[in-house]
Amino acid sequence: MKKKFIAMVLAGLTLTTALSGCGNSAKSTETQPAEQQTQEAATEEAPAAEASTEDVKEEAPAEADTPAESVGAYNPAEFKVEDVYVAPDQKSTIDIEGCETFTQIVDKLADGQGYANATIGDADVLMVSTGTYEWEPGKNAAIDAEIFIYKDEVPTYLATVSAGGTAYPLAVKDGNLYVGGNHFISKYIIDTGAMVETEEAYVLYDTDGNESYFYKTCNSQFEDYDAETAKTRFEELFAETEGEEVIEFQPVGGAASETDSESASNTDSLPAYEYPGPELFYSVLYKYMVDELSKSYPESQVSIPCPIIIKEDESDKDDIKVYGNFWIFNYDLKGDILENTSGGSYPGCIHLKSTDAGYEVTSMDVCEDGESFDESAKKIFGDNYDAFMKDGEDEKLREETRAQIIANYVAANNLDIKAYQDFGWDPVTLPEENIDSFYSTLD
Repeated sequence: MKKKFIAMVLAGLTLTTALSGCGNSAKSTETQPAEQQTQEAATEEAPAAEASTEDVKEEAPAEADTPAESVGAYNPAEFKVEDVYVAPDQKSTIDIEGCETFTQIVDKLADGQGYANATIGDADVLMVSTGTYEWEPGKNAAIDAEIFIYKDEVPTYLATVSAGGTAYPLAVKDGNLYVGGNHFISKYIIDTGAMVETEEAYVLYDTDGNESYFYKTCNSQFEDYDAETAKTRFEELFAETEGEEVIEFQPVGGAASETDSESASNTDSLPAYEYPGPELFYSVLYKYMVDELSKSYPESQVSIPCPIIIKEDESDKDDIKVYGNFWIFNYDLKGDILENTSGGSYPGCIHLKSTDAGYEVTSMDVCEDGESFDESAKKIFGDNYDAFMKDGEDEKLREETRAQIIANYVAANNLDIKAYQDFGWDPVTLPEENIDSFYSTLD
């Protein structure tokens, strides 16, 4: 299964919410799930899932005996949300001042956004996404949403949630909201006007590919659970989502903003990406990534690949194997900054063959998502699995490679672009171009 991301979560999922803390320790949290974590100082430390955690949890769970009845425990009679509730630090990106109904909020949405009505816990909510995608014929889903509820009969911003990619649409089951990614999953309800994370589990890989599992509930901490329990709950939470209902988002229209109009006017000014190096082999590989991997995303001004190549096996010219984590990023130009609009990673193996005309991609094997990821990765990568877990999942390496490829694209096309930017993050200044020697390091 393809591991796809809508734009804003690429550099790091952000869950900013008025979360109820554990015990009576009130706090407002920004959590990034463990998927994009690395053991090194990851670039901007993306979420605890599909990336790195904002609060990187580097210590493995304590080897402690945990009473079975405490696992997943959530008892509203004992857990008083009002004792720990604090207002969120983040504000809505939508100006809802003066809005008396959810409909009035929807009227303010820009073209391309989406909205949905859902029931989470004891609250009927409005969810507003930055974008939607077709989950199944006739049904659009989303992986991020600002959540609004009524308080004192007035629409009020409550929280923002982001999942780890389009393989993990926002979904509900039995009143619970599930927010997941390749290496993390969180479960939420809304209780007495506050967002409560009832359970969270994630897996973290070190530089050698060794895994550590973490788990907590609203009444416990990560260190309260031994490694075996944490792994079990991680797997059980994913299994629990079977039969969940994917939240259906309605795409909205509306007049494009001035910024959107500026972006549209720049569409023709961005040339398509072409591999700038001299090697025909890589030219074919990069073109395949642009042509094929970008198909699943909304149209953007330019798609730029970012392959993290682990190993090349050219022993069979009819089946040349390139192992790696193959990222595609899609951008729109805003001023002198490339703003990321969507993208995702496709870890696996691309097969090519040598012909009289050059090279041809014949197929691609992609790792599965969720709890099947590790098993499928071991099958596809074989002896290269450890190297993949070390370098293929290394966010710092990915971001360095990504920045250089963009810089080389800018230089090759003589563009006045200074930086790239992921949603919710500061712009990243591009390095100097390095077309002559950079690409030789990818073999």
